[in-house]
Amino acid sequence: MLLEPQSALIRPSTNSDSWGRYYTSNFVSNVLVNTMGCISPKVIVELGSGKGSIALEAAKRWNASKFITVDMDPLAITQLNGLKNVKNHTHHIQDALDDSLAERIGLNFGSADVGLCNPPFVRPKWRASFGNILEQAGLSGSLNSIADAGADILFIAQNLRLLRKFGKLGLILPDGLITGEKYKGVRSVLMKDHFLEQVIQLPRRVFTNTEAQAYLLVLSKDYGETQSIVLKSMSGNGQLSSPINVTPDEAKRRLDYSFHLLKKNEKEKIGLKKGHISIGDITQSLVRGSLCSNQLESIDLPVFHLGDFPSRAHGQMDSSVPSKFIQSRKKLKSLPHNIKIAEKGDILLARIGRNLQDKVCSVKQTGCVISDCVYALRVAPSYRELVISYLNSEIGKQAIAASSHGVGAKYLARSDLLSLKLPI
Repeated sequence: MLLEPQSALIRPSTNSDSWGRYYTSNFVSNVLVNTMGCISPKVIVELGSGKGSIALEAAKRWNASKFITVDMDPLAITQLNGLKNVKNHTHHIQDALDDSLAERIGLNFGSADVGLCNPPFVRPKWRASFGNILEQAGLSGSLNSIADAGADILFIAQNLRLLRKFGKLGLILPDGLITGEKYKGVRSVLMKDHFLEQVIQLPRRVFTNTEAQAYLLVLSKDYGETQSIVLKSMSGNGQLSSPINVTPDEAKRRLDYSFHLLKKNEKEKIGLKKGHISIGDITQSLVRGSLCSNQLESIDLPVFHLGDFPSRAHGQMDSSVPSKFIQSRKKLKSLPHNIKIAEKGDILLARIGRNLQDKVCSVKQTGCVISDCVYALRVAPSYRELVISYLNSEIGKQAIAASSHGVGAKYLARSDLLSLKLPI
């Protein structure tokens, strides 16, 4: 789909093909094309076209347009998947992230009317030319490190180079760029330099063989600074939700519909009440364990890990760490300083996992060793029962689920946990 074969890719998903691709269904492609608005493009470009699903849906709507598809995989069947009947279609077996791509495909930079793209879920091996692509697209200063520049950001940058002023870009993006803390800068730059029109949260399992969370995003290049962004969600049967409008400040933090819907509902429930606090306001400490899964046997004491959270009986609002993990103070004090422990009164939460919102319990005796997949939250004693009750309530579980990130197994960032609001 781009770059060289798999050896040049870092961590392609085990559920994607060797190029890191999750193929777009015709239905999702149709929704993306129809989200682009009332336009009449002359030139449409799809980078990393794969089987040509998006371009084919676009051709049904804009059959008079010129279509240019690009994919480095010589086995890509773009030309054999219906686009062979499109008169104005040309396909190029090229590296979509070539710094000189426009010249290689016979197109001037800044001339395409529409860009369509489903970037692969990979992190390409860094090349010096990537810096130039990011710089020309105005994204070079949006990242804390070039190591954060995955294929999604590089494909956005390359598309922005190809698009004319006011040209439209329609993308399918992974969760990280939409919700990740380290991509705040990217979201901020995109909203400042362009009009970010709409983001649609797709249902999980929309791609075959994966629960990857993905989104549709549409923006207009150089159309003026974004003032408000429309967020929607698609249900499993393809129905779109009512829209939520968020400000750039809200969108800078996150762009997922489920998170902002939760915040909107929280505000409505709080209404005119003056009393509400965040977990961070009452937190005394938040410790993440230090032992990863392959280090659990490195010490003689049992380590509390993801699979050790006790299941709760129906209606039970609190559960405690199983006794086999509880150790005497003498044993805990004898451990090396780098081994993290949870102490009596701490609330344990799963940091990662598909159902992390269901994994909460308390340390009611002495203490225990925790793995790096577990948080130990210590709050002021007077608020302890309130926090436990909230985290175990349906609204609390929904808040954790909506605040977590991740393509497959989700993770809960410290900042998102501490920002959860408690109704009091």
